[in-house]
Amino acid sequence: MRSSRLFGFLAVVALAVTTGIGSAQAATPAHIRHTGRAHPVSAVSLPAKQLQHFSHLLHSQKPAKGVHPDNQTSTNWAGYAADNGTFTTVTSSWVEPDVSCTSGGIVAFWIGLDGWGSDSVEQDGTGVDCSSGSPQQFAWWETYPANSIQEYGDPVAAGDSLTSTVADTGGGQYQMVLTDNSQGWTENQTVGASGSDASAEVIAEAVTSGSDVTPLPNFSSVNFTGSTFNNGSMSGAGAQGIDMTDSSGNVIATTGPDDGNGDFTVTYGG
Repeated sequence: MRSSRLFGFLAVVALAVTTGIGSAQAATPAHIRHTGRAHPVSAVSLPAKQLQHFSHLLHSQKPAKGVHPDNQTSTNWAGYAADNGTFTTVTSSWVEPDVSCTSGGIVAFWIGLDGWGSDSVEQDGTGVDCSSGSPQQFAWWETYPANSIQEYGDPVAAGDSLTSTVADTGGGQYQMVLTDNSQGWTENQTVGASGSDASAEVIAEAVTSGSDVTPLPNFSSVNFTGSTFNNGSMSGAGAQGIDMTDSSGNVIATTGPDDGNGDFTVTYGG
């Protein structure tokens, strides 16, 4: 895995909420458990790119035009999100896609709380960096603005089965559990964060660098399964599908229907 990759912060807009520029250092987790190799959690820096945090919903509109007309659109998110209540836990599993570096962008697959209508996020997941021309997978967590993006040192590969849970455990503490069932490691930590629990999400994201969303690499498709919000169904929580568009409004990642069990697919392209 790459080491010493430091992600920068820039102001972003989430449904007309502007976030401030941040430079917070990582708080010390209450506990971290590794079932694979022991790796310290450390801030990481990306050569030639300074990334803002993963991220708030950008430029949301409703409805989308196309395959799923009830879906909203966003220039950086595709997947499902709910913001019509208080959300204290989110869970999902996915298979890490085999990404083709058709662009030098970065794509991330994650679950989280907040980020839609709030200026905090509590998230973890995986990502694929194509800035070098070849896919480089990594696993990460974040509790913005308390912590910048932190990269786990554990290995991730295309085809890996991953499961994650993010939960507000009370008292300003959030538990984040990320397991790579294929590689045999688990990260389990509780960190302090000033979250508002305003939303819950299961997302594929085109990561923003500077003031621009990076070009979306071809991830073919990613299958999310067993997704729950507040330990219940996404549909029961009022989750809404989101398609990703480019700056011209063309759909570049399509979110399929939730089957009622929290299973759905995000597909690259329109």
